[in-house]
Amino acid sequence: MFKRVFIVSILFLLCNSKISFSQSYYDFEIEAINFEGNNFFSASDLLKNIESKETPMWVWVFLDSFTPFGDEPVYFDSSKISIDILALKELYRTNGFFNINVKHDVVIDSADKAIVINYYITENEFLNYGNISLFGLDRLSDYDYGRLMNESYTIDSTKRFSESEVQSNISKIRRFLANNGYIFGGYDSTIVTIDTIRQKTDLSIYFHTGDKYAIGETIINKTGLSIEQINNKLISEIADLKPGRIYDQSEIDRSELRLLKTELFTAINIDPIISDTINNTIPVEVNAAIGSLNELSPEIKADNEFNSFNFGLGIGYTRKNFFGDARKLSLSTSFRLVDILNIDLANIFKSGAERDSTYQGVFDINLKMEQPFLFGRAILTSTEIYLSSKTFSDYSENSYGGRQKFDFEMPPYTFITLFRPFISYDVAERENITRIDLNGIQLDLTETDYSLTPGIGVELGSSKTDDILFPTTGSYLFFTPELFHSRTDIKYVLRLITDQILQADSNEVGNIYFYRLQTGLSNYLPLSDDRTTVFASKLRIGYSQPITGSDNPKVSANELIPPNKTFYAGGSNSVRGWKSRELIPKDSVEYYGYTTETDAIRGGTFWFEGSFEMRQKLNEYLGYAVFADYGNTWNGWKNVRIDEIAVAVGLGIRVYTPIAPFRLDFGTKFYNPEDQKTIFRKNFLDNLTIHFGIGEAF
Repeated sequence: MFKRVFIVSILFLLCNSKISFSQSYYDFEIEAINFEGNNFFSASDLLKNIESKETPMWVWVFLDSFTPFGDEPVYFDSSKISIDILALKELYRTNGFFNINVKHDVVIDSADKAIVINYYITENEFLNYGNISLFGLDRLSDYDYGRLMNESYTIDSTKRFSESEVQSNISKIRRFLANNGYIFGGYDSTIVTIDTIRQKTDLSIYFHTGDKYAIGETIINKTGLSIEQINNKLISEIADLKPGRIYDQSEIDRSELRLLKTELFTAINIDPIISDTINNTIPVEVNAAIGSLNELSPEIKADNEFNSFNFGLGIGYTRKNFFGDARKLSLSTSFRLVDILNIDLANIFKSGAERDSTYQGVFDINLKMEQPFLFGRAILTSTEIYLSSKTFSDYSENSYGGRQKFDFEMPPYTFITLFRPFISYDVAERENITRIDLNGIQLDLTETDYSLTPGIGVELGSSKTDDILFPTTGSYLFFTPELFHSRTDIKYVLRLITDQILQADSNEVGNIYFYRLQTGLSNYLPLSDDRTTVFASKLRIGYSQPITGSDNPKVSANELIPPNKTFYAGGSNSVRGWKSRELIPKDSVEYYGYTTETDAIRGGTFWFEGSFEMRQKLNEYLGYAVFADYGNTWNGWKNVRIDEIAVAVGLGIRVYTPIAPFRLDFGTKFYNPEDQKTIFRKNFLDNLTIHFGIGEAF
């Protein structure tokens, strides 16, 4: 009895002392976590793999006290020390360091209530791969086994052991089995044998394959709001799961994606019915949740497209499964007031009032028809008709036209992921007014541009990024060649007050053929394992050139190309030290001896720009970016000069939402080619430009 009481007492004291130790420092913040002896991994990599964390900067603790954007302080917990040591050893072991040793100590600052944790690491030598044996694949045909070893097995036996590489190969083999009819195939286990004499790690990896299966019948189950309006035949045609085809999980995944792209369904699941396998065929079950076929979407528009604060309203209507066949009809319209801070709203609505020079607005309407299949093939066809009317204080512009696009579904694992031929038809009418004072008499010199431009082209792209809206790794490459046939007419009209008194001869360009080429590359490099820090870069090049010349000697070569088909630089997605479309060739602002702000409407025929951007995501909601942009436009590549390349630097703020990042960028002219002066020779604020937008800059 005494012995039992003694043992219980001792256990109670031990527990009590442990609790006392933990509680003694419960309000001590972890000031720093240090690592010594780590050569293979950086301190930041090690810190991400342990439970203990350093307390954040006081700024984030302060923000946390009254906003959802900060971070809480981190307090010392002695129980996490042993967990950290196990995590560090496991990290090293999975990378070939099987003789790893980790020790620690804790430095306590009672005055500041702060603690520093030190981890001392002895890495020792790493082990390479030894013998690697794969078991359970004997039921594969020689052809399938050969493809498996060529496509999915990538372990280099001469290199350091890496568990992540082994797991990657196992995943590749499992995916190969699933995509080649072995639906019941899979991975069993891995035996790792450490040979201390040879300093090697021998691997025995076990799989099972089962029989090879083909697709049987397709069974469709429907739920949702519009069951009666979506028939089974349509679902089956879109899924395109033909009986007799070798079961391929990647094809099943593409069928799900193809159905979701129609936007008819809120959820799609395609699963094999493994309980009903006859003659090596397996039926598949399509579970489709059908959503509403009618959508009405009002929206608020705000942007700085015209280098001013613009605000407006819009509304869109979408009819899905329009006349069947998963066809989609979309109609949208919007109206924006431009530079609303300087608009005299009272004068705008005056009955019979003359045109108010303060009024600036944009009205547009779009009608779009999408068909997911063409001639029974997965070719998304899109037909779009648009109309846009822009009214400004010193010019107005009307444009209308259409687009016909054909978006082909590319095979998996191909370099080209986007193949989209298109046909376009654009009509643009623009009227520029230059007001001059001649001996007290106000004269208006009006220039009217009219262009009709049909064209053909193709968008080619290769996207290897991890996310469309939030890219953190990979790259995107595109190339867009276009061919246009243009008829351009330029007229000059002299007006006295409001009455036309003289019309000059028009500069008829005639039938002109020209081409336009655009290409670009964006690259994203994660600088941290959690991909919160990303280095992004881009390069864009464009070139446009007439194929046939003009019969009119008054028209220069750059005027053969309509203004809406030339290139511009500057703006929130371009060189951010300049306003939108502000970077244009010097000779594009001079028309017949007159130079005004509104004359600067024609871009260049050669365009070159790029960016470097460091993106840091602070938490789930906030981030920032530091960027450097460069570029400009010229009339012809032969006119390109290095000293005319504009350079901008700046800082951006990012607010992350589930929809897209909202950004506010502050860019300044680091080097201005107009006066060839750097920021060090100018007032900083005089060169500052503010941009806001939705989505990353690139």
